[in-house]
Amino acid sequence: MSKENLVLSWGDIFRTIGLLTAATVICYILQIFHIGNQNIIMVYILSVLIVSRITTGYAYGGAASLLSVIMYNYFFTYPYYTLKSANQEYPITFVIMFIIALITSALTNRIKTQTKLAVEKEHRTQILYDINKELLKTRGTDNIAALTNEYLIKLFGRSEIFYSQEPGTGLKVTFMQSDIDEDSAFMLQEDEHAVMEWVFINQKVAGSGTDILMESQAFYIPLTSHNKTLGVIGISCINGNLDQSNRSFLQIICSLVAMALEMQYLSDEQHKILIESEKEKMRSNLLRAISHDLRTPITGILGSCSTILEGGDQISKETHDKLLYNIKEDSQWLIRMVENLLSVTRINAGTMSVTKLSEAAEEIIAEAVSRIRKRFPDSIISVVIPDELLMVPMDGTLIEQVIINLLENAIKHSPDNSPVEVILKKNGQYAVFEVSDYGKGIAEDDIPYLFESFVPNGKRSSDSTRGMGIGLSICMSIIKAHNGKMEAFNKNTGGAVFRFSLPIEWSERNG
Repeated sequence: MSKENLVLSWGDIFRTIGLLTAATVICYILQIFHIGNQNIIMVYILSVLIVSRITTGYAYGGAASLLSVIMYNYFFTYPYYTLKSANQEYPITFVIMFIIALITSALTNRIKTQTKLAVEKEHRTQILYDINKELLKTRGTDNIAALTNEYLIKLFGRSEIFYSQEPGTGLKVTFMQSDIDEDSAFMLQEDEHAVMEWVFINQKVAGSGTDILMESQAFYIPLTSHNKTLGVIGISCINGNLDQSNRSFLQIICSLVAMALEMQYLSDEQHKILIESEKEKMRSNLLRAISHDLRTPITGILGSCSTILEGGDQISKETHDKLLYNIKEDSQWLIRMVENLLSVTRINAGTMSVTKLSEAAEEIIAEAVSRIRKRFPDSIISVVIPDELLMVPMDGTLIEQVIINLLENAIKHSPDNSPVEVILKKNGQYAVFEVSDYGKGIAEDDIPYLFESFVPNGKRSSDSTRGMGIGLSICMSIIKAHNGKMEAFNKNTGGAVFRFSLPIEWSERNG
């Protein structure tokens, strides 16, 4: 029998006495109208049923059963107002009445208890559904830990501590204090941390209320999945231990949290594999591009030099100058190729992230335009910038290389004396850069492969003037490393537009 059934309550006592008194009054009225004793017995049994229904525990129903028999004997059996019975059959009636009242009381309390348990079970099922639904939507170990602590504090009213296993970095602690447990900072002490480590290694519960490390003031339970410990949850027991029901409920919650952590770890591993795959693909494509692209200009330079050396004075000045011009063009192309490759190597190979500083976007554009004009002195480049100064988190050298590549690509595909436009504008939380020309535009078949350094089916990349070319593919890699977006499309008036956007605001993701 639980403690709840043994606790006395003045409210339940008054309700019991009041109902038995009311039953006695009703029985007096029935006796005045000469209604049989069997109906009086039924009134008392009904009162016992009601007492069992509106009071807590079995004690009041049992007491009401005994008192109803005594009151029936005292007030309604001859001789009246005594506990003696003139009729020899009455004692048997009293016993049967007491048994019926007691069984009725017990059954009523049992039904009430089962109903209460069913309601509590439904409530807990709804809580588990809500937790599971929120965990499925939550991404990131820190967010899962914070969400779990928040729910556990609401459910148990106790401070919580969450130890999660971070691959490569060890255990990470998330602590949340309840308003009730004001002295729960002890959970951050070394002694409690040692208990947590034991639980983590042995995959067993420990701490307050258990047979293991019971001197601890908190209850620790491991988060396990497929025989692997993913973390440990600790609950303060400074105001009392958890009962078996709460422990079982906590165990179910921990299994849901363990599943969420495992899904997060699998997602992280899949993301790492995807990054490694992209890095390997990029590495292979760069090697293909380099091996093919370097061969063409080097062969051209070698051929031109051989012609000059072997021809000597027999070569006309016009041919001589033409060969020197070709050597210069091929050398400049090789320099730009090296610059592109150096830009790519500046992107961190492990995380595809870049080191960013807050840069003035218009200064980066001005530097890029200045450099491209030295290479193409006859080119016409117009620049449009907004009135406000746009400070953008970026690696200035890399973004400058992107703009140079786009300008060079636009100049190559534009008619002579045709202008190239560079536009900078703000769109919400993004700085938008556009480079457009007035050439023939982009062929529809080339659009899917614009930013690929290696194109299937023998097609050439759209930015290729010799070999495959890797300019646009490098631009896309740099913009992705900045968590930006890049696209290309044709203008209705003719020509192509290359647009990329960079986040203006610093954040954990783009910082």
